Amino acid sequence: MKDAFYLLTLTVLFGCSNEKKTSQSAKVDTVQTNVAPSASQLAEAIPSKPAAKRAPSPLVTTWTYENKSDKIGGTVSRASITSPDSLKFGFPYEAGSTATLSIRKRDDNTTLFLRVSNGQFNRSFQGGNARIRFDNESAATYTFSAAENGSANVIFFDEVQKLIRKIKASNKMVIDVEFYAQGTRQIEFSTAGLTWK
Repeated sequence: MKDAFYLLTLTVLFGCSNEKKTSQSAKVDTVQTNVAPSASQLAEAIPSKPAAKRAPSPLVTTWTYENKSDKIGGTVSRASITSPDSLKFGFPYEAGSTATLSIRKRDDNTTLFLRVSNGQFNRSFQGGNARIRFDNESAATYTFSAAENGSANVIFFDEVQKLIRKIKASNKMVIDVEFYAQGTRQIEFSTAGLTWK
């Protein structure tokens, strides 16, 4: 009698176990069927023509100008140009960075500065230097200072008037500057057409 009871219990357990597996596999099959795309959906997803390759953007940017009044009634004038080339950095700036060269005049003080959207220039509060080439001239070294507020993504060039004269007389400017933990990068600007007094 005991043997018959054990046999009946085992049969019921194995029978329930098979029902659960069958039920689970049916659910899995249903999920897989709902996820898999149909043949017509796959055919629609395949383009009939290969996509055209996008040509790299040529070095064409223009100066932008801004004149506004500050909070105490002074006038701030600015001319800016952005490099069309994205700077490629490693962690934590791997999303890329854009570089903008700006001339700013506030009252009698004119500054020339380079700003990057992401990244840090390799500089100290005593400053640093960058190699700059205009058109086909030989590259020359120019000094720069760090931002007074400690921002690491901005540098201010020291020989402002000399550099502005060279920018106005040139069509192209390449700045070779070092970034913290990223090495040097060459940033190219199409400087033609600057109007600045």
